[in-house]
Amino acid sequence: MVAVAIFCADPVLRCSLEQLPRDDPAVVIVGMVDHPSSLRELLNRNLIDVLLVDAPTRELPEYRAGRDQIALLVLLDGANTEETARVLSAGARAILDRSASRNEIVAAIKAAMAGLVVVPANLLVTLLPEAPLADDLLKADGAERARLTRRELEVLAAMADGASNKAIARRLGISFHTAKFHVAAILAKLDADSRTEAVAKGAQLGLVML
Repeated sequence: MVAVAIFCADPVLRCSLEQLPRDDPAVVIVGMVDHPSSLRELLNRNLIDVLLVDAPTRELPEYRAGRDQIALLVLLDGANTEETARVLSAGARAILDRSASRNEIVAAIKAAMAGLVVVPANLLVTLLPEAPLADDLLKADGAERARLTRRELEVLAAMADGASNKAIARRLGISFHTAKFHVAAILAKLDADSRTEAVAKGAQLGLVML
């Protein structure tokens, strides 16, 4: 049995996470909170194997202080390399996009419990540029590789409108570097050599309307 504590303020996502035991009876949710103070109380009261955190706050390292035995799994919205590196340095053992399915979250929980590190495949090339595994993952089945996150779909739609990286950043309220990262991730997932080709392939897959 794996005892999981969840910190999530999003009511919609909370409803989904509550169903995790249905996907794997070995996963037991010992508590779910939406406020930092409640999380501290939860961690102090229970023996926890995995802490699942949605949209981590700056207090993330504090929550794990003296609790190195707890595997930390973090859900990020459109994770980029810089944010992923920051969360990993804070002690996270698994990072998933917020759009991940419950099966993917359960798999990440099991992997973290086994001492493995889980990160989005599209970030491996920049996190571990010399790792052959990164290229192998990005060359995986085309349908799986083309599974874009919600943010990447928004960026792809902006690309279809002919928006530059600066225009994408303004439209979505993100930094220029984050917009540039998302564009690069989309090109990699769609195996495209240019923005035009990425938009064309996205349209063929039904990911964007032209």
